[in-house]
Amino acid sequence: MIDAMAERAMRLHHMLWHTARDSWAVLTPDQRDVFRHHGWEPPRPSLTAPDPVTGRRSVERENGSGEDFLYMHRQMIAGVDEILAEVGDPQHPRVEGWPSIPAPENTEFPVPPPFDIPDDADTADAISSTKTQASFDQIRQWEAEFTDPAKLRQMTLRNLGARVEFSIHNRLHLRWSAQMPEYRPGGDAFSVDTRWDDAAYNWLADTYSAHVNPIFWKLHGWVDARIDDWMAANNLTGSVPWSFHPPWSGPMGDHDHHHHPVVPLVRRARPGNHEADVLQSRVTAMETAVEHLKGVGLTEPARFPVDLYGD
Repeated sequence: MIDAMAERAMRLHHMLWHTARDSWAVLTPDQRDVFRHHGWEPPRPSLTAPDPVTGRRSVERENGSGEDFLYMHRQMIAGVDEILAEVGDPQHPRVEGWPSIPAPENTEFPVPPPFDIPDDADTADAISSTKTQASFDQIRQWEAEFTDPAKLRQMTLRNLGARVEFSIHNRLHLRWSAQMPEYRPGGDAFSVDTRWDDAAYNWLADTYSAHVNPIFWKLHGWVDARIDDWMAANNLTGSVPWSFHPPWSGPMGDHDHHHHPVVPLVRRARPGNHEADVLQSRVTAMETAVEHLKGVGLTEPARFPVDLYGD
C-alpha cells in the first residue's frame, strides 16, 4: 500500500488537487488559464480571496468545496481498502481511523517533538504551535463538536467538510509531522524532482508526500467517519447524498467517475499493460501541467494552513 501511495502519479495528483482549490481565488488570469487548459480548474475553490481590509483569507463553507474534500479522500480510502484486500493481511484488512484523536500521553501514537525546517520558519512555527497542550485542547473541542449528533444536525455536509478540513484536519497533519532528513522546498515553484518519490519521503506536512505516511490513514479514517456520523445524526441510510454528481476529485479521463482518478490505475498497472500506459500518460500530463504552472510564476500555497478566519 505504501509503495502504491508513493507512486509519482499519486503524489502529483494529491499535490495538484490541493493546490488548485486552495490557490484559485488568488491566482492571476494566466495561472488560471494553465489550470483550465490541463483540466484542473476547481469547480469550488476551498478558500476566498484575501479580505481587502485585513488581508486574511476565509474558508468557503457553503460553496460545496467541503463535499469535494470529503469525497476525494473517501475515494482514496476505498482504493487503499481494495489494495489491502488483495494483500490479505488479517492485521490490516482495511483503513481504520482513530476512534478518538490520541491524547498527548498516548504511547502508540506519540506526537513528534517540534523541529526546525531550513528556510521555512513559518511552517516550523506552525508545526510547533500544533504540538502544544493548548492546541490539543482546541482539537478536543472540535472533535466534540464534529461528533455531536445535535450539532451535526445543524450542519450541511458541505459545511461539515469545509470546517473539518481547515480546522482539525490541517491541525492534525502538522501535529503529527516529524523531523525528516530533508524537506521538499516549501513555497517553491513545484519542486517535483523524482528524488522526492522515494517511499521514505512521507512527510505529513506536504501534500506531495502526506498520503505515503501510515498516520495519514489513521487521520483520514477519523475524518471519513464523520460522514457516517452526519448520516446517522440526520437519520439517513444508503448512499451519501452528495450535492454533485460526482464531487470534484480532479481530471477523470475515461475512468468511472465514482472511483479515484489515479488509484485504480496504480493498482492494476503492470509493465506493458494498458493501465500502465494510461498511468504514464497521466504522469506526463501532470508533469507538463507543473512545468506550465512554473512558467506563469505560480508557487505552492502554504502547507496545511491552520490560522484562518472562520474555522
